[in-house]
Amino acid sequence: MKLISVNVSLPREVPHKGKTVSTGIFKQPVEGRVMLRALNLDGDGQADLIGHGGPNRAVYAYSIENYAHWEQELGRGDFAMGQFGENFTVEGMLDDAVHVGDVFRVGGALVQISQPRVPCYKLGIKMGVEGFERTFLASGRIGFYFRVVEEGEVGAGDAIERVTADPERMTVRQISNLLYFDTDNFDDTRRALRIEALSPGWKGSFEERLAKGTRAARPRERLRTLVVDRKAPESETITSFYLVPEDGEALPAHAPGQFLTLKLDIPGQPEPVTRTYTISDSPNKGYYRLSIKREPAPKDRPDLPPGLSSNYFHDRVEPGARLRVLPPRGKFVLDPWGARPVVLVSGGVGLTPTISMLNAIVEAGSRRPVWFVHGVRNGREHAMGAHVRRMAAENANVRAHIRYSQPGANDVAGRDYDSRGRVDADLLRGLLPGNDFDFYLCGPTPFMKSLYTGLLAWDVPEARIHYEFFGPAAVLKPPPEADAAAAVERLAECSSDIEVRFARSGLTANWNACLGSILELAEAHGLSPAFSCRSGICHTCMCALEDGEVDYVEEPLEPPDPGCVLICCSKPTTNVVVDA
Repeated sequence: MKLISVNVSLPREVPHKGKTVSTGIFKQPVEGRVMLRALNLDGDGQADLIGHGGPNRAVYAYSIENYAHWEQELGRGDFAMGQFGENFTVEGMLDDAVHVGDVFRVGGALVQISQPRVPCYKLGIKMGVEGFERTFLASGRIGFYFRVVEEGEVGAGDAIERVTADPERMTVRQISNLLYFDTDNFDDTRRALRIEALSPGWKGSFEERLAKGTRAARPRERLRTLVVDRKAPESETITSFYLVPEDGEALPAHAPGQFLTLKLDIPGQPEPVTRTYTISDSPNKGYYRLSIKREPAPKDRPDLPPGLSSNYFHDRVEPGARLRVLPPRGKFVLDPWGARPVVLVSGGVGLTPTISMLNAIVEAGSRRPVWFVHGVRNGREHAMGAHVRRMAAENANVRAHIRYSQPGANDVAGRDYDSRGRVDADLLRGLLPGNDFDFYLCGPTPFMKSLYTGLLAWDVPEARIHYEFFGPAAVLKPPPEADAAAAVERLAECSSDIEVRFARSGLTANWNACLGSILELAEAHGLSPAFSCRSGICHTCMCALEDGEVDYVEEPLEPPDPGCVLICCSKPTTNVVVDA
């Protein structure tokens, strides 16, 4: 283990959604040796001392091995040391290899892991990707904080030596998953509370969970056991798994485009692994079909592990396997009987929701005109090609266009694919008679960004572009409005008749549809409710909902307590009263 870079910064002000935010996340590498003190490194500071800093969060560490993952995930190559706001860029200290409570010697200092990171919205500002903090947390690649046991000088190149390992041996990833995802695991919650070094804030969260008893008493979706009935290869990289109910009861209906959330018991993993996969067939079949691509290690980093869950499915999941599954969910859905013609555009394994939508239109007997446009590398990776061709041949309202970026020697133009290159807006302009369509897009980040910006440039209204893809969706959004005066004028035009009353503050305000959440409404009127992540992750903003109903702009990773609301990611649907 090694210290690759030491990074510091003092707080600075940056614009964010028409406001000014103070943050110390823009860390820069420093040369030479730096004194590590009880509260931070010399030259370093934090703007929000509630959410950052203090003796239990003196130094934030993040592993250099994670950089390659995010470069591939985001399609970027511009990362510099301190990219994720870390003080220590380290090597050989991935979240599933070190434990909360472990003590390390680094340079002249002695440090101890005190807690995982709680990512907040400022990470999205730093990365230039709104909402990135949610994707970051779900990845399990979050990093951790050190408390300083002995002060001393540190510098890039210092070896990091584990002095003692915590007796509970609970990894950073395990503790983070326990708080956010594995919330029904009360045995491990009690075990986490035995870690003397765990920071008081995290201990308080776990103690509160146990004090409330089981979260199973909360009305929420329940895991159900489904059985793999059939396993069928679709291409060299994609395999379909057909899931049926173990108990023989009917499966909940799903809308075309929705996904399943699974908790997987993968051998070698200390806790259940949560993953989501889109249902790749139409509703009411008596089964759910998941078509999963085997994810290899990154091409430029073959030393990194391949996709954990996808390789588990391909290598270990066979007919008869039992899987724990939540009911279908997701807002990327299509009405087969919609009036407007539809274009389904996908890249690679992004065809899973669009295949479901195509099948639903045809099987419902809808005459809705549909174009199915798909891009893939070649025939070896092309899944369900014959099925799509058959759909187009047998249904006058269906047209298909397949584009290969690198056709193989056995791929035949006109039979296997229709054109060569990448799917982009120029291809759609050439295929379609105009832009009066609903567009449904799904694929990797660069693919999606190109299509989204290309369709907007083609004067396709944003409301007609529906998308789901593998990365933070906010990356598709145009930059926020820079003209403050214009923003104020725009907000005035968006005022509605719905009223939000902040009971504790005595303020009543009209809901403004141009704002993103009840929290933003409060801030626009001079209130300062508590918050941290602004993404439905941390529950810091949770308030009692005394009256009315809300909807969630972003679905919380965990629902709020009964009778409560997360104001950072919700909007009112009726007049509401919140205790804020």
